[in-house]
Amino acid sequence: MSSTQDIKEKYRRHAKRYDFAIQLYRLIGLRIESYRLRAVELLRLKRGDSVVDLGCGTGLNFDLIVKQIGPKGRLIGVDLSPEMLACALERSERAGFNNLELVQADIADYEFPVGVNGVLSTGAFGYVTEYDRVIEKVSQALNQGGRLVILDGKLPERWPLWLFRLFVWLSRPFGVTTEYFSHPCWESVGRFFQEVEFEERYGGLIYISSGTAASTPA
Repeated sequence: MSSTQDIKEKYRRHAKRYDFAIQLYRLIGLRIESYRLRAVELLRLKRGDSVVDLGCGTGLNFDLIVKQIGPKGRLIGVDLSPEMLACALERSERAGFNNLELVQADIADYEFPVGVNGVLSTGAFGYVTEYDRVIEKVSQALNQGGRLVILDGKLPERWPLWLFRLFVWLSRPFGVTTEYFSHPCWESVGRFFQEVEFEERYGGLIYISSGTAASTPA
């Protein structure tokens, strides 16, 4: 597993090219835009809701979220990389978002604000070795009925090993290793949330795990 500093350095170098690189996955049939859309749908957001985007990167989820929460909602983007956050800020300024707060922080250390209705994470939990503790923190931070949705990668049971290794090799500029796909975050969601759902995409390499917070945080 790449260290936090290694990951931070890789995203520093590639932040400006990240959005283009993500688009290249379409060439091999990975429909990341549709997966993001499904993840935001599973948040079940309403106008005026407060949402945290963990590992927000360049802000690729922002437009989808703001369309749901409206101008009176609150969106907080959290990311380890200041360079990725700079790209996210440029994106939000071009879109005219005035309800966005950006926070540079390690997901494992981030302290959630009070009154959160939804937490979304796309492509970040594979870097977080303390994923179980973080998911428990999310369950405690969300308002009653609030939703957590994780869109990420896992070991694909139906893929030949050589193909999986090729995909990892293609993703190496962003610190992705085989260990990235070894975090069963959906099991943690099952422990700490209710109304748990689990979906697979792209032949089992991609998963979407979601759940509803059971009680109001103390």
